[in-house]
Amino acid sequence: MIMKKKLLLSAIVFCMYIAVIVINNFQSNTESATITIEKSAISFPKKKRTLEEKAIHNEARYLYEYRRQVNPNTGLIPKAEKKREFEQAQSSKKQAQSSKKQARSAKNSVFNNAPQVAYVSRGPSNFGGRTRALVVDRNDNTGNTIIAGGVSGGVFRTTDGGASWTKVSSNDEIHNVTCIVQDPRSGSENIWYYSTGEGLGNSAASSGSFYLGQGIWQSTDGGITWSQMPSTASTQESFESTFDIIFKLAVHPITGDLYAAVIGQIRRFDGTDWTTEINGSPSSTNQATDIVITSGGRTYAAFSGVHAPVTEGIWTSSTGISTTGNWSRINTGSFTPAGRVVLALAPSNEDKLYALFDNGNTVDCRDITPTKEADLWMWNESTATWTNYSSKLPDESGCSIGNDPFAIQGGYDLIVNVKPDDEDFVVIGGTNAYRIEDIAIDATFSRIGGYASSAGYAPYTNHHPDIHSLVFNPFNSNILFSGTDGGVHRTNDITAATVAWTSLNNNYQTFQFYHVAIDPLNGSDGVLGGAQDNGTTFGGTNFSLANLTIQAAANSGDGAAAAISRDNACVPFFSSVQNGRVFRDCPRFAEITPESRPGVPYNSQFVTYFYLDPDNNNALYYAAEDHLLRTTDATNVASNSWTDLGDTATAFGHSDNFEIFSTTRGSYNASTSYLLMGGDGGHIYRLDDPQNATNISSAIDITPTNSAPDNVTFSSIVTGLAIHPNNNDIVLATYSNYQVNSIYITTNATSATPTWTLVEHNLSSHSIRSAAIAEVAGQTLYFVGTARGLYSCSDPTTITEWVSEAPTQIGFALISSLAYRPSDNHLLIGTHGNGMYEAIITGNPPLSFNKANDISNQISLFPNPVDQEININLPTQQENTSNYSITNITGQSIMKGTLSNNKIDASQLTPGMYFIQIDSGTKTGTKKFIKK
Repeated sequence: MIMKKKLLLSAIVFCMYIAVIVINNFQSNTESATITIEKSAISFPKKKRTLEEKAIHNEARYLYEYRRQVNPNTGLIPKAEKKREFEQAQSSKKQAQSSKKQARSAKNSVFNNAPQVAYVSRGPSNFGGRTRALVVDRNDNTGNTIIAGGVSGGVFRTTDGGASWTKVSSNDEIHNVTCIVQDPRSGSENIWYYSTGEGLGNSAASSGSFYLGQGIWQSTDGGITWSQMPSTASTQESFESTFDIIFKLAVHPITGDLYAAVIGQIRRFDGTDWTTEINGSPSSTNQATDIVITSGGRTYAAFSGVHAPVTEGIWTSSTGISTTGNWSRINTGSFTPAGRVVLALAPSNEDKLYALFDNGNTVDCRDITPTKEADLWMWNESTATWTNYSSKLPDESGCSIGNDPFAIQGGYDLIVNVKPDDEDFVVIGGTNAYRIEDIAIDATFSRIGGYASSAGYAPYTNHHPDIHSLVFNPFNSNILFSGTDGGVHRTNDITAATVAWTSLNNNYQTFQFYHVAIDPLNGSDGVLGGAQDNGTTFGGTNFSLANLTIQAAANSGDGAAAAISRDNACVPFFSSVQNGRVFRDCPRFAEITPESRPGVPYNSQFVTYFYLDPDNNNALYYAAEDHLLRTTDATNVASNSWTDLGDTATAFGHSDNFEIFSTTRGSYNASTSYLLMGGDGGHIYRLDDPQNATNISSAIDITPTNSAPDNVTFSSIVTGLAIHPNNNDIVLATYSNYQVNSIYITTNATSATPTWTLVEHNLSSHSIRSAAIAEVAGQTLYFVGTARGLYSCSDPTTITEWVSEAPTQIGFALISSLAYRPSDNHLLIGTHGNGMYEAIITGNPPLSFNKANDISNQISLFPNPVDQEININLPTQQENTSNYSITNITGQSIMKGTLSNNKIDASQLTPGMYFIQIDSGTKTGTKKFIKK
């Protein structure tokens, strides 16, 4: 494909993802919506990549997020606009409850005529996302209290060893957690800190990022509640605050001073002021840093070798304070790191310091002797000497890129630690986790996690590749915890011949979804989604899962677009992995990626995109960059049986890579059905009768005026196209880039020249990522997903306020994808960091809400959502004389009876939303609840 943009970027994200591993296949009972799961291990074909191909792959994931934010006119991500976005989100959350209360009290108010929405988590409660921070609480000598942080999911705390987690960071704060630390001083262990701003693995490396942080948060009650340290609050106006990116925190065990290894600097906070202890290169060169402190106060700091020869390497100070203990560089004459450096002290002999660092090599399996990507040295403070242990780093038989020899993806995943009771027992992490039991005499490290072996990319049992944290239990040195791109895991015996892991991802909801899909079958609770480095997962009791939040793997790699079909009895899942590959799991698992034709090398974006018509599952559309491919036999399509409908450059004179599709709802009609196509050049096209069209040249460009300028380096990206379920003329369109018009509505979408109205209102500074339109009983509700939460409005053309939805559940999570099922008004919400949520949308509340003797506001239900039993709090005078009735959202009576001890057994209810009406004499009240 002809490149239409030249992207001048200052850094490459240090991440690489290999599409592989275990595939779950499904067989269906043809007379039931319930699916039985049959698992089989099927490996993807493996293809070696050249160095150039690998670099392009690493850069692609970074570009995906970067290009959704960049101002098309400047080529930069405007931090001032990101600040306003955050402020608008905070304001919208505060106003949401107030606005709803005012609306409820107003007779015939807009609110009382608008649909009502209830939200429930869809997990995954058994999988985790990218985790760089984990600490075992020294206040709990059972080792069961742990605090961990997801890079875009927030801070979670467990008191039962990971059997369950509670999110303790606020939903309306920045969640880019990179480090957590506990004050080690006796009597001060209740003081904790967590830092934000990930400098490796995302677009933070160039001109701003969604993953820039806003400083450091502190807890003084053991990590239960947190507040931002004002001295670290970033304006995000420019990169004037080094607290935008923080690699490591440490607390001085004697003074209690807080150290922050920020981008290019080591900074120290004495409780009043920040002092720069070592000043390296706090700039766009993204110089990674690290810091560790001995129990006696000797401090070591590391600087990556990134264009900063003045500071690159390892430094030490006897006190960690330049005025009392000068800093000196100790690696001079021994080695010079090429990239990131990480440090670890041996707790049983703090004279020993281990330094693992990027040596600048890249594994290339074409070499006769492929090189390891890191070096490992040990400093002995008592003798002031270095020992080189690099030869002991793992190099197993054969070669597999990103796996073996020792691979660290440019420092994206890099960690070293030492067993607390053995100064020579070392664990390291890169793409995989390894151990060496006696580094002085053993020949090499052995694999204990990540991929199963050097032979390929099947997963190590109950573990995940891309290792960011390896933490020993301070009360039992044989127990090791890992933080990876797959969340949190634990081994109870690091010395075992074969190290066994247990997943601790139990309601540690940190999954990063790119796309989600809802089962088109009315009433089904089936869901599917593609996630960052966690493949494609599915959930739902209709798909044989135990409850609504547990999910199972359907595919691997970097999950992307996903869809569920009801066009065939086996109920096939369609899934995809990075850079274009698409799979259908039945009949049997098959790759259906379009096969390149002579002169037409089909490619797709890093986050592969395709679209299955949700109401006409025979039709599947594939975004081959600026080519549109189609099949009308999705259940049987093969790699060589797609129809190429042409490309935008030929048809329209400007090349758009397709980013989003949408089709009219309901049964297909050649006269009225159409396909909307949105591109990364900002254009929107309407293709009428898409199942029979022969070329996209027949499509009409219906782009809103001025939303797709052609004279800029970057263009606006269309991220949402929602067609009204019952009116093909109404379309909601969204754009993601900052400082562009971002939300439009048209009410004449089927005309030759639709008229668009700009309706961004109080979301003018937001990056808009997704869109949906729902209608219930003639009432319409518009949704937009943003980089800071989900919002709704009943009529954006007349109402100038988008309302924050589920602020205490979804909060400020990035809403990457929305999937709506009109038949029963269910909306699936995919977030990039907090998993999935499902919204059940209903019309006006039952009449009892408006009765003169209504006691609805005096009734409370708990828990809600409910699993087994509902507890009901009633006004005291009503407690002994109450009957109840439960109806579903269609008004059908499900249960009724007399209250006994103000409890109702709800265990037999199927998952969904219900209304319970309490009748007590002349008083009546109605409440909503969710059955999990």
